[in-house]
Amino acid sequence: MELIQIPAAGAAAIGCAMGAASLLVPRWGATVVRLQPDPRWRGGWSEFRASYGGAFFLGHAAILLTFVMQTQAGMAALMGTSFAMGAFWMGMALGRIVSMAADHGQHQTRTGYNAAAVVFESLMGLALWVPFLAHLGG
Repeated sequence: MELIQIPAAGAAAIGCAMGAASLLVPRWGATVVRLQPDPRWRGGWSEFRASYGGAFFLGHAAILLTFVMQTQAGMAALMGTSFAMGAFWMGMALGRIVSMAADHGQHQTRTGYNAAAVVFESLMGLALWVPFLAHLGG
């Protein structure tokens, strides 16, 4: 593994671990995102296992797989998978920033938690974009 790939591999491992934790312990995922199933509807815990568990786990595992299979898959596969998940994290940061600007008056969204989450999500996104950005830089 090249030095430039380490940030993406680290971010992929963190995302994979977060997904595995939510897949196995959905209450953990619910706590992280500060949500709970609506008691009016059955099956709500499945959403935490699916969205915050399975999707996070396999999305980030795909990146780790491209690291392992880089000789066969090539650098383009690594750039594609890590860029896609990086966009996912940047989209979360963008949504949170928009909410902090647009929703604060009604929902008090400018919190320390949201500010820290923007930093974390942006760092995860940027780390996952490193292989692509390095390719652009030559």
